[in-house]
Amino acid sequence: MAALVIGVAVPGGADDLATAKSRQKRMQAALDSATRELNQIESERHFAEQRLQAANGRLGFVRDDLARARRALSGHVSSLYKAGGTRPLSGILGSSAEVVVSRVEFETILQQGQVAAVADARIAFDSYEAAIRDVKAAMTQMEKLERRAKQILGKLSSNFEKAKQVADRLAGFNPTHLVGGRFVSCPVSEPYSFVDSWGAPRSGGRAHKGTDIMNPMGNTVHAIVDGVISRQSYSSLGGISLYLRGDDGNEYYYAHLSRYASSTGQRVKAGELIAYNGATGNAAWTGPHVHFEVHPGGVGAVNPYP
Repeated sequence: MAALVIGVAVPGGADDLATAKSRQKRMQAALDSATRELNQIESERHFAEQRLQAANGRLGFVRDDLARARRALSGHVSSLYKAGGTRPLSGILGSSAEVVVSRVEFETILQQGQVAAVADARIAFDSYEAAIRDVKAAMTQMEKLERRAKQILGKLSSNFEKAKQVADRLAGFNPTHLVGGRFVSCPVSEPYSFVDSWGAPRSGGRAHKGTDIMNPMGNTVHAIVDGVISRQSYSSLGGISLYLRGDDGNEYYYAHLSRYASSTGQRVKAGELIAYNGATGNAAWTGPHVHFEVHPGGVGAVNPYP
């Protein structure tokens, strides 16, 4: 707030972190929503499976009923055919009075049975068609639920991956502090230890021009301010090293790293992960540490300890 009041431009580091945290919350809400929907789909799938099983069971019964009705109908048609046809007129024209009476009575009985058989067959067929529709509807519902589940699972997997990237990004940031209108971070994450060794004698008659920040092997190394990774290099003294050109106009040198977590030309925020601590170069006998230098304006080094 003070920076805003006095008109100093606040860098995007805090905004970037705030945005990432806000996005993390939104993504968590999306993950929770997808999880609830998947749970609901599983419940619906349970009932849909029960409906499908019931429909298939009913289909089996009505299929048997239809088969019996068809056999009965076929038997009646066969009996009528053997009796001389379905029309009483054929018997009347070709028989004596006694035979005509018995033939008419017999055909009437057969026709009445045929009507009943046709009705039974029709009912059985309608039931069969209804059962088929129930099975198809249940299968369609199951397919819809499966498609929904696949979509939600795809979305969930994608969101989990995005959420992991956001979480990794947040985890890759060191705490920052507002100093002189800019956000600043310690060059390494805890735990660490250092003393003022500026100017201390070194091999080859050199004087120490930085601060050795002792911290565990593989510990995370971070951008001290917003800026750009201007160079990455290797030398027998510094080992794996990098230069950060800060937006504040200064250049920062990190040496004895084990590996990079950034690339040349990459823009980084204060506190962002850029490398990992090591003991490369001439640090093999002094233990893992980051040799850290500050070059105001990109020229001569000054004591970074203060």
